[in-house]
Amino acid sequence: MKTHKEEPVMLKWLRPVVLGTVIGVLCCLAVLLIFALLMAMRDIPQAAVMPMAVIAGAVGAFIGGFMSARLAGSRGMVYGAACGALMYLLILIAGFSLLQNVNGLYAVIKLFAVVASAAVGGVYGVNSPKRSGRRQ
Repeated sequence: MKTHKEEPVMLKWLRPVVLGTVIGVLCCLAVLLIFALLMAMRDIPQAAVMPMAVIAGAVGAFIGGFMSARLAGSRGMVYGAACGALMYLLILIAGFSLLQNVNGLYAVIKLFAVVASAAVGGVYGVNSPKRSGRRQ
């Protein structure tokens, strides 16, 4: 007789958040690389750098929140917001370690943008139609 082991609650909650955050950070890096290419090819004003970074963070957080909630299967806003909060924390740590200072206004704007877009991505991830089977 097989016994069904229950997955620990912390692991059940943590796995989708961490995987979603990793996916979100990778997507954020891809968007930042696209923006860097755009800046190298065109004459983009220096004032556009910070908004581009916020947009890249929001796009990555949306995709990360989407994947996090998709993996969890329920509570999309909670999983998405948790993924966004972890992602913001990683961005903030990277900002302090590389720049030694972080602009307070943009830090608050980025916090709101990253957590809100990840939460929206989580809601969309839970409510999006599931794929059925393989393509034929």
